[in-house]
Amino acid sequence: MVFLCRKYVMCDFSMRVVPKSCLLFFLFSSFGFLQLVAQEDYKIRIAGQDSTFVDAISLDEVELFSQPRFKSREEWYRYYVIRKRVLKVYPYAEMAANRLDSLDNRLNQINRKSKKKAYTRKLEKFLAEELTADLKKLTRSEGRILIRLVYRQTGISAFNLVKEYRNGLRAFLYQTTARLFDMSLKRIYDPYEEYEDYLIENILQIGFSQGVINSQKAAISIDYQKCYEKWSLAKKD
Repeated sequence: MVFLCRKYVMCDFSMRVVPKSCLLFFLFSSFGFLQLVAQEDYKIRIAGQDSTFVDAISLDEVELFSQPRFKSREEWYRYYVIRKRVLKVYPYAEMAANRLDSLDNRLNQINRKSKKKAYTRKLEKFLAEELTADLKKLTRSEGRILIRLVYRQTGISAFNLVKEYRNGLRAFLYQTTARLFDMSLKRIYDPYEEYEDYLIENILQIGFSQGVINSQKAAISIDYQKCYEKWSLAKKD
């Protein structure tokens, strides 16, 4: 327990104290002494049957993230367009990671290969019924971001997910279809090499710290500070 009070003058009952202006008397009967409190801030920590005076208290660690600096209004506008898209599609990438974990756990409990395929088809049908309507509403730009975020949250490209859990032919067909819409299921997420991926990571980190979106650990290693330093220097040039 911590009390915030003013600068103190401590004395015993047997002592005589010359009153000062603006002093507050705060009596702790369990300790048997008077504390005279003045105007400068100090903190009193009470633990069990003891108390100590401290100049600071421990607080939970807080990470602060700032938006990148932009050289033009067009760059600023682009950032906020990307932000809107990221906040819209991130929950789907988070869901994909959760469902993939559940799928792996379930498949590990199934011994027969035929039953594994049957379970995968059943799950695919369920997801299609649950998500198709929403995913059809995504724009191409939102779809491109979702593909990258799926890689961020699962560590596997959308192409390899289909190939591994369904078959290579289906993955090829899906990739061919995606190409018609100027997308690639093989696209990975690399905020260190791709500036737009860095902007996406910045948006995610700010969203996590502010509680705007749920913080789910990325499946790939991301050193945000390293990304920030690189792109901050690059934008200065």
